[in-house]
Amino acid sequence: MREALDMAVLGDMGGLEVPVSARLSPLLAQALAGLEADRLDSAYVRSAAFRANVAQANRAAEIAETDGKLALIARALAGCALLHPAPTPDRFQALRIVEGLSAREMDALGEVFDLLDPIDPFADTLPLRGRVPLGWSRLEFEGALGGLAGLGLLSREDRTGSLDTPERVWVLTPLARGVATLCGFFGDGP
Repeated sequence: MREALDMAVLGDMGGLEVPVSARLSPLLAQALAGLEADRLDSAYVRSAAFRANVAQANRAAEIAETDGKLALIARALAGCALLHPAPTPDRFQALRIVEGLSAREMDALGEVFDLLDPIDPFADTLPLRGRVPLGWSRLEFEGALGGLAGLGLLSREDRTGSLDTPERVWVLTPLARGVATLCGFFGDGP
């Protein structure tokens, strides 16, 4: 059964209202709190493409299994409303990925960004048998990483290690960066 829709107001744009589910509405309002009007992509939020993003977020919210997943959907939808420097993330594709993430995969994606080399975070690689985050077993984490690979967020590659030895690594894809940008995992997200 579909739930009732609430109206969320996007930024300081003359009261542009967006019909979002009752579950999503307070989280979207929180994600948009303090958003400055000059960060909003006015043309995009008035487009049919953004209305499709809203419908997609509402569908994802209907089946979200945790509050954390709902918050991620709200942040992703808020991220869709923002102006982004080039390369602009594919908003529809990123929301589709967020919709498909399990709660464990969502947590693992956050852990992946935490495990990146702080000196060179855009190297985008993790050793295949590298560290496992606190609270995860190796099997749980590797299973979640495999799920992220299935969604197109990670790939496995053979690389030459620091001692000229071959090693297998997990590599973040450009799609993963786009999802992270919209969800505010880093930078000036929502």
